[in-house]
Amino acid sequence: MRTTARYEVDTLFRGLIDQFSRARLPMPVVVLHAAEADPALDAEVAAVVTAVQEAQESGGLPYRLVVPPEDGDPHRNAIAALEAIARGPWARRGPAWYRGYPTPRSRLVAAIEAAAHHVLAAEPAGLPPEDRVEAVLVRLRELHWRPARRTPGLQQALSPLFNSTTLIGAFVLAGLTTLLTQAHWEVVLSVVLGSFLVLLLTGWVRRNTAPLSWLGQASRWFATTTFLAASGRQAAAWSLWRPRMSWDVTQARAREVAGEIIKAQLDTTPAEERDRAQQFHLQLRTLALLEDLRVAHRAWAPDLRGRKRRVPPVVFLPRAGAANGGLRVLGAISDVRSRRSEQDPLLVVAGIGHADVALWLEAGGPGPAEDGRRGGPYENWVSNLRVRQAPSGGRALAWTLPVRLSRAELGAEATTSLAPVPVRRTAWVLWSRWAVLAVLVLAACGGLLRNQQLAGEYCAGRLLGSNHDTVWRPDPAGRPECIGVATGGVGFARPSGVRLSGALPGQGDPKAPGAQTGLAELESAIRQENDRVLALPDVRYVTVVYAGSLTASDGQETRALNSLKELAGVYLAQLSTNVSDPLKLRVLVANAGQDMRHQIDMVRRIVALAAHDRSIAGVVGLGRDTTHSEEAVALLQQAGLAVVDTSNSATDLARRHLNYFGLSATDEEEAHALAEVLTGLGLTGPGTSAAVLTRPSGRDDDQYSQEQAKYGRQLLVDGKLTLVADQPLVYDLTANGDPVFGDALRAACRPTPPARPASVLYLAGRSDDLDQLMHQLANDPACAGVHTVLTGDDLTKARFHRADAYLAPGTTVYYVALTDPAATAGPSGLAGTAAADLGLQVAGPDPYQDDLFSDGAISLGHDAALALHVGAGRAGASQLGGIAAVMAGLRAVSLANAATGTVDFTRYPPLADQPGHGITLLRARQSAGKPIEVTRVCGRPAGTTDDLTDCRP
Repeated sequence: MRTTARYEVDTLFRGLIDQFSRARLPMPVVVLHAAEADPALDAEVAAVVTAVQEAQESGGLPYRLVVPPEDGDPHRNAIAALEAIARGPWARRGPAWYRGYPTPRSRLVAAIEAAAHHVLAAEPAGLPPEDRVEAVLVRLRELHWRPARRTPGLQQALSPLFNSTTLIGAFVLAGLTTLLTQAHWEVVLSVVLGSFLVLLLTGWVRRNTAPLSWLGQASRWFATTTFLAASGRQAAAWSLWRPRMSWDVTQARAREVAGEIIKAQLDTTPAEERDRAQQFHLQLRTLALLEDLRVAHRAWAPDLRGRKRRVPPVVFLPRAGAANGGLRVLGAISDVRSRRSEQDPLLVVAGIGHADVALWLEAGGPGPAEDGRRGGPYENWVSNLRVRQAPSGGRALAWTLPVRLSRAELGAEATTSLAPVPVRRTAWVLWSRWAVLAVLVLAACGGLLRNQQLAGEYCAGRLLGSNHDTVWRPDPAGRPECIGVATGGVGFARPSGVRLSGALPGQGDPKAPGAQTGLAELESAIRQENDRVLALPDVRYVTVVYAGSLTASDGQETRALNSLKELAGVYLAQLSTNVSDPLKLRVLVANAGQDMRHQIDMVRRIVALAAHDRSIAGVVGLGRDTTHSEEAVALLQQAGLAVVDTSNSATDLARRHLNYFGLSATDEEEAHALAEVLTGLGLTGPGTSAAVLTRPSGRDDDQYSQEQAKYGRQLLVDGKLTLVADQPLVYDLTANGDPVFGDALRAACRPTPPARPASVLYLAGRSDDLDQLMHQLANDPACAGVHTVLTGDDLTKARFHRADAYLAPGTTVYYVALTDPAATAGPSGLAGTAAADLGLQVAGPDPYQDDLFSDGAISLGHDAALALHVGAGRAGASQLGGIAAVMAGLRAVSLANAATGTVDFTRYPPLADQPGHGITLLRARQSAGKPIEVTRVCGRPAGTTDDLTDCRP
């Protein structure tokens, strides 16, 4: 077995490092000394310490080699040794090292020392002690409570900017690289100058702001440490919310410390008082250093520094003596550790001469190497540590671990060189400022991408606070269209949207009724009324969701006019209801896109919103019959939401859904009414040839055309007209939705003999198709025999009063309107409310004959919202509860003098046809050189079940 002192000490040293790495056990002050009095052996002891230190030069262990001068004042040498440990860089190598040790507490004490030394050198010798202390505080303020600066201020301010190893430098480098590749030189120059000025400003603030500001680590420690509280008259006090008090405590303690430092330096101070002041100064310096190192090894600091620093910092003192102050440093470390409960990580390995042993160890006290119990020196030292710290234990330096080296051990020749202590690299080092920077960059990039993803998915999508009630969907032209329920400030209005007058912005008569009112104005007005309702004290309210087709692609904006008018009617119902009814009405707007293409997406968002907004009583609107209408109503029924439909003429919705209440006549009812035209014109019987023209199925989810074709054909069959073809003739649609009648009209006007050309056409299409049909009828001589065109309620959207409206010569168009406001809306006061609250002032004796009201859309929207509100009132529903009973309450609704007549749901049996829909037959014809003339043929108001009479087509 090797018996050399170097090997034995190195083994003990490695064991101590291992104990710290595994369990963070306390580290002693290891004191090596020779067993015999011999200067040569004392030199060997110092060589052993130096050999262990030199072995670490190629390793990753952080250490400091301290060699105090042998001459000079021992106290000043001790203070200089502590300053060298705290200030200088720690020697180390290898990738396992994590940064240097910051020492703000030591720098604070050093600042007071520097100020005190300046005052002692500059002030006259006879200056009273109190004046000297005040002069120290003045000097501290001049130094900004920092040690004297070693580098020029400008260089210190600019160094982080041009140092790529710092976080600021890395950001500057990355930013300049990006700017240089993407921005103009003016932008680059502005950013560089701006960064320079910001850095100068922050550097000036940093240099001129005391580190003793109450938020700093050093300030809190200095104001609260019990070491100073025990020696001074100022109690420990620090508060985040009381900076003035914290600053007063700090200054008072700095005044006391400065006084003690001055006493320790002055030769005129009495010996006993000077020794006490020097001991205080030395222990305060030691306490600041040990606290800095303890904080630097704190395990759960934000940077996880304690988990990255796997080994303790080591200080080597090859020759610690009384003259060079080394013994004072070792004694101060042991004394401070005995006074405080916190454990610091510092490991000290020192060699002392045999002549100093008597001063250092207690007389006759056995060292750990001679302990008879099982275990090594460290284990025995740890087990006795608590007892030896007790004052009654008789051992003043409990934190020292003496190692007595014999002459044989010191004289044995080393056979192998010592190796550095291996410092294992830990995965915790990945958590670094560069890792944080990478994480921040990745998080920023991920957040940006996620934000873009959310913005591309939701109309108000953002990383934080994204609104999921509306989503983007493509319109027929491929542009994004906002679909869902408008909440949280989201709106559906587009700048190019149609106005209530039917004109687009910048077109038509700007003074026409509704020319200045579009979707944006209606949404704003509804939002204001909602806010007013919610601000009322002790308010009870229900929410109605209007669901319609409020947007359209460029060039087809007028397709949204019908839903816009219905929404205006809903708003007018809201205003009239909220005037005096104790149950207030709140309105939310939902959009399904052009032609209700995305109504399932819209309905799903309505259902999701209703799940947590228990004030939603139901839905009004859904006024376009599509292939998804059935699913949409079913989803709302499953969610317990009633549907009061405005202008959807689907025949089977009422037969299949308990929650469906329709205000409009069905396609079957419309066809039955149009039979009056055929009878009145004498066009029944096989002598009349007819054809049904319809849109292609599956092209644009248009269920209306399919049902119109079905019941229109049945109308012709029941009237015993001769059909040109057994099935409806399908005309094509372009990509923009424009009709192409070529093949269909060819089959109707040039049928294969013996079939005769059609004289009656049933247009099972949309109002947008009529203009093209009229032009082709006029231009095709074979179609000159077509004198009668029948169609459904969608033609009420046609604006026959426009200057470019056209009908083929000799052709009369008969169509159905769902209501006749001129005959029914007067008692409701709808026009007066519209004029007063929306500025829709219509000239003429009967405002309901104006295009604004004549198609009935405003009336239907008004009555639908009013009926749902009354049904909620019948059920006793409000935002406080009772919403589930709204469907039952609707079956008790009977409203006389409504805008469409009488809205009477008491006659509506569940899952059956709903009688009493209003219906009106209209005739449109055009004489040569004159505008189109629209005439009422006959009709009945809502609430009446009588057959049509007095129809004179």
